Amino acid sequence: MLGTESHLINVGIADIKLSKDPKAVIRTTLGSCLGIVFYDPEKKIGAIAHIMLATDPTGRDNAKNPAKYGQTALPLLAKMMKDEGSGPGQYTARIFGGASMFKGINSSFLQNIGEGNISVTREFLANNKIPLVIEDVAGHDGRTISLYMDDGRILLKKAGVEKYLYKVR
Repeated sequence: MLGTESHLINVGIADIKLSKDPKAVIRTTLGSCLGIVFYDPEKKIGAIAHIMLATDPTGRDNAKNPAKYGQTALPLLAKMMKDEGSGPGQYTARIFGGASMFKGINSSFLQNIGEGNISVTREFLANNKIPLVIEDVAGHDGRTISLYMDDGRILLKKAGVEKYLYKVR
């Protein structure tokens, strides 16, 4: 729930938003896309990236829209945190989404979008020594996540249920 002093920052598809405002709430809605949350509890810097695909299948679009693909969005997200004075070890990661949203469609590409997004993200986090402290991924349910900048908690809405996730380290 947004307080009277809070303001909402919506993260669209293929988008990244960062805030240092403790009154901000950053929100995105996910299906097969993946939401990657970075949060530094000491400096109260946080960001959400909403990636559509793990990699650019054509090799021609990632320069035009780097937030669309995990392979380009994740380094950009880490750079944004670094530019604000927070490096790996100061912030942690939480990931959400990556659902299989295309049941009944006979396409291995569509069926594996979520899995690819999860895999590229876990690999990036491990290679860059960014701790992954919470994940709620895969399955068949879409999700909405809200990052509360005052303390880093996440409000996760999935399958008609809301719950707060407080772990930031």
